Amino acid sequence: MNHRTSSSIYCQIFVCLLLGAAVPAGAADVAAAGASAAVPAGANPAFASVLERLANVRLFGAASLNWRNVGPREPGFETQIQNQVYLADLYLGAAGPVMEHVPVLIEWNLPTAGRGVPRLSQAYGEYDGVRRIKFQFGKFMVPFGRYNELYRPDQYLAVTRPLLYASPDSLDLVVRPNSPRPPISYGYSDIGGRWSWYPVRVHPLVPSEVTLFVVNGFGEQKNRLRTFPNPTSLGIPGPGTAGVTPDFGHDNNNLADNNNAKTMGGRIVFALGDLRLPWPLPEQAGDLSGTHVGLSGMGGNYDLEGALGYEMWSADWSFDYKGISLSGEAMYSRNHFLTPILAPGSTLSSPSLQSTGTHTRKLEHLYGYFVQASFPIMRRPPWGKRLTGVLVYNEMYRRGPLLDFLLNFNDGTTTFESMTAYRVGTPYVTRKITKYTGGLHWQLARHFAAKFEYSYWVMSRSTIRSATSLGLNDIYQGAFSLVMGF
Repeated sequence: MNHRTSSSIYCQIFVCLLLGAAVPAGAADVAAAGASAAVPAGANPAFASVLERLANVRLFGAASLNWRNVGPREPGFETQIQNQVYLADLYLGAAGPVMEHVPVLIEWNLPTAGRGVPRLSQAYGEYDGVRRIKFQFGKFMVPFGRYNELYRPDQYLAVTRPLLYASPDSLDLVVRPNSPRPPISYGYSDIGGRWSWYPVRVHPLVPSEVTLFVVNGFGEQKNRLRTFPNPTSLGIPGPGTAGVTPDFGHDNNNLADNNNAKTMGGRIVFALGDLRLPWPLPEQAGDLSGTHVGLSGMGGNYDLEGALGYEMWSADWSFDYKGISLSGEAMYSRNHFLTPILAPGSTLSSPSLQSTGTHTRKLEHLYGYFVQASFPIMRRPPWGKRLTGVLVYNEMYRRGPLLDFLLNFNDGTTTFESMTAYRVGTPYVTRKITKYTGGLHWQLARHFAAKFEYSYWVMSRSTIRSATSLGLNDIYQGAFSLVMGF
C-alpha cells in the first residue's frame, strides 16, 4: 500500500479513534527512534502504549479545488454551466497493521454530487505473510487497467481524465444519447477478494504481476432492494421505464450484493526498468526509466434474471525515461442493455411507447484508446519544484442501435423525464468522440500542485435521422485545478 505518511501523531490518534481500531500491542515492531519521538517523556504508561501502537498508522488523502469554463453556451445535453468553481475528488484514509503481516486500509470519498457526505471508497484487510504473494479481502480498488488505480487528483498529471475513464462527478464530459460513454469510470472499487503474485523477474517474458479477483460487479440499479426484508418492502422492483444499462458510474457498488452473479477478472503486467511495480504510482513521481505493458479483463452478468451481460478488455502501456513519458490504454467493452420500445407510427413530435413496462434486449460495443505524452518544461523553476507539459489524444466509439431521445415523455397519466427508446427496425450506427488536451502540471511543493488545461471534444455527426441525436455540437473547456495530496 503505497501512500504518503503523516508526520502528526495527533492526526494519527484522531483518525484511529474514529476508526475504532486500537492496534493490538505487538502488532508491529516500532523503531526506537520513532517510538521515542512519538511518546512524550513522563507520559502515563497506558497512554504511552497507545501511542506506540499508533506509530505505524499512516494517513493519506487528496482534494482539488477546480474552475472550468464550458463552451459553447448551448452544447446540447450538457449541464448549462459557465465558470463553475467547486471541490471534487476529496479522499481521506488511514492504513496500518492490526497484527503482523495483516495491514488494513480504510478510505472515504466525499463526492461532489453527494454534497460532501462521506462514502466508503475502500475498506480491506491484506495478508502478506507469503513472500511475493498478497491476498486482499473487503472493498478495494478493482485492478482493471492502469488508470483506474490512479483515481486521486494527486496521482495523475492532467485536470480531466481520459474518455475511457471519464467521471460523471468531475470535470469530464457528460454522456449524450447515442454517443460513446465510458465502459468504466475512474476509481471503481468493489467488494470481493483479490490474489496477486509478484514473481522474480529473470526474463522479459516473466510477468512482474499476476492478479486474479472476484467482486460483486456492476448492477442495474441500486441493489434493487436486495436488503434484509422489512414490512414496507418485501419485493424486488422490475426494470424502470427507461430500461437499464451497465452502471458506468458505479453508484450501485456500495455495501451489499447487487445481482445473482459475481464478476471475475484478472490482470497481468510485464515490465522492464525501475517502474517499481505494483501500481498505483503517481505519474509525476520522479524520473523513472522503464517500460511496462499490462493486460486486463473482467466480465459477468449485471441483472437479477441473468440475461444481461458485459465484458471488458484492456491493454495499457507506459514508457518512461528521465521525466519523459509516453503512455496509453486501449479498451473494448461489449454490453447488453434493456430499452423501451416505441409504438409503430410514433413520431418525435408525438412519441408513444408500446408499453411503459415492455423492453427489448439490445447489444452495444464501446471501445477506444488514448495516448498521453508528458515532458519536463522546467526541472527546477524559480518557484516550485517542477513544471511538466502534458499532451493527450483520445478516441472513443459506440456501435449500437440508434436510440430516440424523448424529453419529458407522458403516457397519458405519468410524465417520464429524459429517456431513450428503441424504434423497431432502427439501424445500427457508430458514433465517435475525439478529444484533444494540452496542459501544464506545476508541482508547487511536496503536497501541493497546480494544473492548467485546455480540452476540445469533437462530436461525430450522422445523417441518419439526425433529429433523434441532438447535442452533437463540439465542446471546448478551459480548466484550472489546485490539488493537495498527502
